[in-house]
Amino acid sequence: MAFVVCRADGRFEIRESVHTAHGPRARTLATFRTLDDGVLDHAEGRALRPFDREVVIARAAARGAEYVAPDALALAGRLMRAIAVGGQIPPVIAQALRHQLGPDASPLPDSIPPLFDWMGRSSSDRGDALRDLLRMTDRLPPPRRRRQRRFPRIQSAHR
Repeated sequence: MAFVVCRADGRFEIRESVHTAHGPRARTLATFRTLDDGVLDHAEGRALRPFDREVVIARAAARGAEYVAPDALALAGRLMRAIAVGGQIPPVIAQALRHQLGPDASPLPDSIPPLFDWMGRSSSDRGDALRDLLRMTDRLPPPRRRRQRRFPRIQSAHR
């Protein structure tokens, strides 16, 4: 069974006990500051023993860790990404979506599907992406200085 420990630097670890030839040992399954479904997925993927998410969430809360539950926007983003890559959704859900969107639902513009990757992302993920973009601007070449064009002087005609 997995358990949660608090580290001195404010991070938390999900661990599990395993029996070895040298006695019991604790394996770290995941390290986190804020517990979310991504951390739980990672820990569950590494676990050798049965992994109960609800128990881990309860143990993390007892240690003072914050749990961020998936919100509707993140779930909608995953659904839209699945549809965008050609995934099939159950007909009942498709019918419910058509009913909610109404008969005047138009096709999505080409600029919308790239946004699906950012739906439900945390503010820190968005901030990291923005910082990466700003760092990239340092590598762009400086703009060229354009010479001022001189137009011929217009002289008035003599009468």
